[in-house]
Amino acid sequence: MYSTAKCSHPGCQIHVSEPFSTCYHHASEEVRHDMLTLFSQKLEQNLVRDVSMVGCDFEGLDMSYGLIRDSMFTFSTFRHCDFTASRIHTSCFDMCIFIECRFDRLRSTNSIYAGSLMKSCSFTSSTMLSCNFMGLESLDNDFTGSDLYFSNFSMGRIVNTLFEDCDLKRVNFTASAIKDTSFRWSNPEDAFFSPGEVHW
Repeated sequence: MYSTAKCSHPGCQIHVSEPFSTCYHHASEEVRHDMLTLFSQKLEQNLVRDVSMVGCDFEGLDMSYGLIRDSMFTFSTFRHCDFTASRIHTSCFDMCIFIECRFDRLRSTNSIYAGSLMKSCSFTSSTMLSCNFMGLESLDNDFTGSDLYFSNFSMGRIVNTLFEDCDLKRVNFTASAIKDTSFRWSNPEDAFFSPGEVHW
């Protein structure tokens, strides 16, 4: 798993990754640049493992066909980033912001996206198994053709989102506010909704 080392800034409890001693928030502009450069290099070499980059800002980063494993990106922001055909396993993207990102053909297992905001993102033809989206704010997203087996979308706000032609077996939508969302050609009867809700 990611490093348990803490930021050297007094009172900060955020985890950091070697060779850096401070978190992104407490780093200088030069060190922030070095952090993002090192991350990009690891991504190109498929060596993104045990990385902690909490509260980072990613703009237009190409993460396509990459592998991210056992890493933490909590409270980070991703704008116009490309995760196409990438693999994300046992990693934390909770409380993040994703704006106009592409996750098409993503393969993700046992990862956490809880409490995040996702707006105008595409997850078409993805496989996301046992992933945690609890409390997700989903606006104008597209999960068409995806396998979401045993994932958790409970207690979220899901608006104008497509779950068409998806495998929804054992997917949890209970206590979510769902509006203008399509489950056409999917199997919502195999998912869990709050009592009285019908979405097919």
